[in-house]
Amino acid sequence: MAKYRLADWQTESLRFSAFMAEAMDPTKLRLWESLVGSPPEELRNRPQQQLFTEEGPFLDGRLRVQAGNNRIDWMLLPALDNPRSELPVVGPYDVLDQGFRELMRRWLVDCPPVNRLAYGGVLLLPVGSLPDAYRRLDGFLPAVAIDPENTRDFMYRINRRRVSRCSIEELKINCLSTWSVVQIIETLVELSADGQQTPKVVQRPGSRSICRLEIDINTAPEFNLIFDKDVVSALFEEIVDIGNEIATEGDVR
Repeated sequence: MAKYRLADWQTESLRFSAFMAEAMDPTKLRLWESLVGSPPEELRNRPQQQLFTEEGPFLDGRLRVQAGNNRIDWMLLPALDNPRSELPVVGPYDVLDQGFRELMRRWLVDCPPVNRLAYGGVLLLPVGSLPDAYRRLDGFLPAVAIDPENTRDFMYRINRRRVSRCSIEELKINCLSTWSVVQIIETLVELSADGQQTPKVVQRPGSRSICRLEIDINTAPEFNLIFDKDVVSALFEEIVDIGNEIATEGDVR
């Protein structure tokens, strides 16, 4: 049984990357409309960088697809203005995991030949005080001894590489996770009535702390053969499941 729930995490961002086996012209793909079914809200073309970006609203955030000559990145990002949350988040991870995963499943049906996949995200877990955040982090990190009362500026990053369970001989998967704590402190800027005095910054009472988890699950770059079409979808499910395992079980060996 999982130690923690996906529903406890809030989603700052999600990303799925596919590395193309052959160079392509990103301006001819029109990825957004073919998948979402409507034109994107924004188009940006950078010919010198061979980079083409399409973006628009999706779920409770913004979906951005960025295509280069050999890579396509799908990203789910916070809306430009989200009055329902004081954090820069899209929404609960359990809901967005399903919505984003289903969208990528549909895209993979007709995606170009690929030789590498990657899934990543930034997840936030709001807690109370700073010691509370480090106590929670201590539960996620059994290999690390954390003193909740005296720890500050903590960051822990590890890659626990594993062999893929898909039917690809010797395929390794990098399982990177980066753990840290963020403290939110509200401040007010007091201005003098005549505007002549230097503005005064006042810290408001109380603060909030957040456990931050960044995941990057990717197939090892030394394997550069083209994935068979029937393997790509299974490999995608595997790397997303690994990310979810880290979010619910912590840094397990």
